[in-house]
Amino acid sequence: MAAHKTILDGNTDKQIEAIWYYLSLGTSAADPSGIRGVSTKLTVDDQAKSYRGRSRVAGFRGIAVGLPEKLSYAFNAETGTLSAIWQGDFIGVNWSGQGSGEFNPSSEPITLAQDVSFVQLADENAPWPLMPVMTKEARTNPNPLYPKNVGYQFRGYFLGESSIPTFMYRSGTIEIEDRSVAVGSDEHRQLQCVLQFDSPAPQTVWFRALTGDISAESERVFRSGRLRLTIPATKTKLRSLSDEPKRSELLLRLHLPQGKSTMEFVYEPLKK
Repeated sequence: MAAHKTILDGNTDKQIEAIWYYLSLGTSAADPSGIRGVSTKLTVDDQAKSYRGRSRVAGFRGIAVGLPEKLSYAFNAETGTLSAIWQGDFIGVNWSGQGSGEFNPSSEPITLAQDVSFVQLADENAPWPLMPVMTKEARTNPNPLYPKNVGYQFRGYFLGESSIPTFMYRSGTIEIEDRSVAVGSDEHRQLQCVLQFDSPAPQTVWFRALTGDISAESERVFRSGRLRLTIPATKTKLRSLSDEPKRSELLLRLHLPQGKSTMEFVYEPLKK
């Protein structure tokens, strides 16, 4: 007796025949309704919204944060870095696959580097440790301990006022709390990043603040494409990575005292 009375008038023989016909189509058969995941758009109201998942703009341990001011960003928890900024709608989520699903910005993002952000370099000319790259030809990870072997460790996050997250991670012996909020007017919306350090002893650490075709607008203001960065008064190192295409990286040398200290900087997405 058929379990579903509403399909083919509850006729068991016809239902079995239909199943066999569907199987006979092989790979040309359409997916039954409900099998494929449907992309879902997440929106933000008067509280910030966070979503964890894979993303092309934040890697396999990405966290998307949407702020009520229509400004959003992505954080790569695998390396501890701000990896994308965008304005407008928040994200679309694809629920297919493993885990919590894949997210992608609903508006065109400004992407940043996804390598670690803080490193203790031997000197200002030492190369920045980059995230290992795997290809179809070279499938083996050439540096499987990255970024642990450069001192990075993610320690979670907590939600504060308006549900805005504060990310916690470690670079060597330095404990870092990382929180970003929207500032400015609707016409000139900016992302203010506030970093709090807790160091067991005075030490120097380098912060990789920006990569790309960088131009210096002043001693404290730099631009790369559609992104402008304003930094605090500190020693900087703007060094070339390649000529074709033209790429540079902006490094900030931070002298941290023992105990707690704070640094603030501002990213401003530009319309063009």
